Amino acid sequence: MGSAPLVTPLHDADIDYVLTGPSGQRMHQRMRWTSALWRQRVEPEGSATIMLTDYRTHTLMVLDGTNRTATVMSAPGQGFSAPGTPASGSWRRLGQGRIAGEACTIWESADSDHHPTTFCYTDDGLMLGAVHDGKPVVEAVSVSHAPQPVEIFDPPPGYHRVDPAH
Repeated sequence: MGSAPLVTPLHDADIDYVLTGPSGQRMHQRMRWTSALWRQRVEPEGSATIMLTDYRTHTLMVLDGTNRTATVMSAPGQGFSAPGTPASGSWRRLGQGRIAGEACTIWESADSDHHPTTFCYTDDGLMLGAVHDGKPVVEAVSVSHAPQPVEIFDPPPGYHRVDPAH
């Protein structure tokens, strides 16, 4: 074990998260990962929008199910850790946890405004929970390790690509 967690999944995954907002509102969000393509699919509950992130090309594609459009842009952030590469930044291991029936290691990281955030990551790079300033912000409620169909990481047939407005 290194001095930082793996933060990119090593294997296919399908995780249902509960996100808790600042005023305590809760919503589900489904995250799926394909290790074959290094792509992530995020589906927020009750939204017509799906986000597809390609870790190889560092692009984000936003699918709008209402207008059947795919908007492609550079993914935000400083880049991604390749699968099997420990996260950058300063991390401190705090102990072991268990979320949604999965064992995970609890890590603390200081964010940009120096509020401590703890994350629980599995040894194979799945984020199962995060607590910011003592408040849970995301927690996995179910985890599947089933192979993911690669076609769900591309826009469905009939979608047209639009460039983002500047």
